[in-house]
Amino acid sequence: MKIKAIFFDLDDTLHDHQKPFSDSFQQIFPSFPKEFSIESVCKTFRHTSDLLWENYIRKELTLEELRIQRIIQALKSYDFTISREAAQIFQLQYEKALTSIELFPEAPQILTKLSQMGFELGVITNGPTQHQSNKIQALGLTRYISSDRIFISDQIGIAKPDPNIFHEAAKKFSFSPENFLYIGDSWANDVVGANQAGWHAIWFNHRKRQPESHHKPLREIQVLSSMIEVLD
Repeated sequence: MKIKAIFFDLDDTLHDHQKPFSDSFQQIFPSFPKEFSIESVCKTFRHTSDLLWENYIRKELTLEELRIQRIIQALKSYDFTISREAAQIFQLQYEKALTSIELFPEAPQILTKLSQMGFELGVITNGPTQHQSNKIQALGLTRYISSDRIFISDQIGIAKPDPNIFHEAAKKFSFSPENFLYIGDSWANDVVGANQAGWHAIWFNHRKRQPESHHKPLREIQVLSSMIEVLD
């Protein structure tokens, strides 16, 4: 195995995607039952968003409607009904919170170290082009990874776990699939997607979730810096 290029997921891999959601959710929905953990709600929200994304890709749903429906449908799973107006208010607060996101504390050092070790670096992320671009700008990510090596699903028209988005990113290099390594927190999108593209995958399982299929990551880690040990 010879790894030459390392690609990262963005949300909840390079930054804490749960915090802006949690802060916004608790502010807008203070009456939500405390028996349900915010982590559970956030996971349901992301899963619902992924499902609705398929409708958006097929142009069956506008981006605005997707953002309204994902929080409405996610909360419906908890028998908590909200209005469209409440969903819109939440989205505005959520977008505001996302302008203050920061890289995980260890991420800058890791990205610098990997570059010094001679690895090519990149990002593959699902989401709307402008929305993800705003996050990338807020994180200052282009200080570590060139913008032409950051691939956003909406911009390309393919979303993880479709292996074709990984193939598209690989076109920037003359490497074989086995020369690529992908790091992400989502089992379905990141581990399965990368494996189906013939890439190696590291599962950054800092939320301590369970595998969802028979696929095998190269390693499961709970701390991002552990990936350096894997590469060594």
